[in-house]
Amino acid sequence: MVDTRFSVSVQIMMTLALHSEELLNSDMLSKVLKTNPTFVRKIVSKLVEAGLVESFRGKGGGIKIAKSPHEIRISEIYAAATEQKKLISLHKKPVMKACPVSCSIKNVMDNIVDGIEDATINFLSKKTLQDMIKNIS
Repeated sequence: MVDTRFSVSVQIMMTLALHSEELLNSDMLSKVLKTNPTFVRKIVSKLVEAGLVESFRGKGGGIKIAKSPHEIRISEIYAAATEQKKLISLHKKPVMKACPVSCSIKNVMDNIVDGIEDATINFLSKKTLQDMIKNIS
């Protein structure tokens, strides 16, 4: 299954940045995203925990971006959205002790997965939310 939380999180953050003078709510965002408001609320709660979004309760409440788009690294959004799950995960099949590949696959794949994760975080840390907003046509 493809995980869409990161791309949805970036879209939420871009929308909040473009509407920084107003409070939005999960119903409004779910219409823009064409998805379920509950899914949006789960994503927004992670963005709030990460300090990227501020939430205001009560009548007339809503959410807004917590920092300038220039200050928000895409790697921060990625970390909040993915809950530190790996891009690639290793299968959980039992090791066949008579097979050297089976005995070594975890170490081999851990090295690859760590390299992919490091490269991804490095790439995303060089991009800001403002960089993403510049691409809006």
